[in-house]
Amino acid sequence: MRTILFDFDGTVADTLPLIFTAFRSTFQQFLQEHYTDEQIVALFGPTETGILQNKLPSHVHDNALAHFYRVYTDEHSRIQNPENIRNMLDELHTAGIQMGIVTGKGRKSADISLREWGLDKYFSVVITGDEVTDPKPHPEGIFTAMQQLGATPEDTIFVGDSDADVLAGRAAGLQTVGVDWLLVTQKSGKFAPEPDYHFTDVRAFTDWILGR
Repeated sequence: MRTILFDFDGTVADTLPLIFTAFRSTFQQFLQEHYTDEQIVALFGPTETGILQNKLPSHVHDNALAHFYRVYTDEHSRIQNPENIRNMLDELHTAGIQMGIVTGKGRKSADISLREWGLDKYFSVVITGDEVTDPKPHPEGIFTAMQQLGATPEDTIFVGDSDADVLAGRAAGLQTVGVDWLLVTQKSGKFAPEPDYHFTDVRAFTDWILGR
């Protein structure tokens, strides 16, 4: 194995609580409606911009986006990404494994999280929802990342926390790894379909990758 492609939210970044807070605040401010975590997850697929454009009247789009990104950015100073995730990325990077991100989130919010938590140095490519026509479970983003990295299906795996991640990885011809090692993920039960491998512990995954 030479290349690992990761989903972002809920996989290598504990950003779902931040996303929930930012969407909840935005919907409360501009719709006067309260959204639960489950209701927000049900909206996932489009980027944050797409979600807000779908839910809000056009005349408030700009203000709503500005509000969302302000809250989302501020939350990074209140919550830090888990240390064991950083340790994993350090070890894999040191071992010479090239890593990339394929995420449905928009470019702006991805850049915010990568910058605020100092994660950008680990990933040679980041494909966001803004760079694809068809989001996961379509494999377009995975194919794009592999092409940019010069990777092949035989030496690449895809790691994520949702059914869409498993489906996208399979559609790209990759071995898939389902993870639920963060407290907040998109899953509410078993993966369907089942990934090729399943990890609930970051240390166990790292040791497996490094052949320990």
